[in-house]
Amino acid sequence: MTAPARPVNDLDDRVVGYLAEDIANPDLANRQRLGKALPMLSRWRATLLRDRLLQEFRGTVQGGPFAGLVGLIEVLEGCHVPKLLGSYERELHDIVERIVAAPYDVVVNIGCAEGYYTVGMARRMPATRILAFDTNPLAQAACRRLAERNGMAGRITIGGTLSGADFARWQGQRVLVVCDIEGAEDALLDPAAYPALDGMDVLVEAHDCFKRGMSDLLVERFRGTHRIEMRRQQFMPFDLPAGMDRSPELDRILALWEWRSGPTPWLFLTAGGGG
Repeated sequence: MTAPARPVNDLDDRVVGYLAEDIANPDLANRQRLGKALPMLSRWRATLLRDRLLQEFRGTVQGGPFAGLVGLIEVLEGCHVPKLLGSYERELHDIVERIVAAPYDVVVNIGCAEGYYTVGMARRMPATRILAFDTNPLAQAACRRLAERNGMAGRITIGGTLSGADFARWQGQRVLVVCDIEGAEDALLDPAAYPALDGMDVLVEAHDCFKRGMSDLLVERFRGTHRIEMRRQQFMPFDLPAGMDRSPELDRILALWEWRSGPTPWLFLTAGGGG
């Protein structure tokens, strides 16, 4: 499979510009500008690594709970290499294994992006109805393509905007809500406004980096009705595929880097365990 175009086409020129100009003039302003070069260099190196691994793995996820997922040649949200390796969000891997073993009737994935979780769960939960939502039409199209590559197109329903009132459509069923909507989770995950959530399990990424105190707010809302587990991002060990153990140490570190701009703790909220 051909690797997609780099997400920032002028990345090389921008990095070279920062380095050439700012290293030669190490005053305070240039040191501040030079500080921006490290993330740019890291993304540049991670992009080269992605291109190599796409050719080597041909878009197939190598490990983790979604090992064997094929055709992951485009990523609409965040990093690509950790998803290819299967190391992505390693702090959730044991929760994902509990989820795929549970008898859910419906999974509602809000903010599905390219479909890593949507299609990954569809492959492992053959008896579960999978619904995916994303307000970005490009994400909807990418998720649809990934579903088709994995033979899951008939198993997954893909839509745009989901409102809180829509939760009532699945009330009374065993439902898991997977929510990753970049800081809008407080508007949607409100059981006082949408009481159907009281009986649903929820796996939500709380974007404290965008709205300070988001995770605390969600914990308070669900404390009385749900058992709450919080998982914070951490750099956890992961067995890299054969061959990568001979890669430079920096490449092995960058392979596991998830490009986060700040804290985004996950909450797993299990209905019926509050109090």
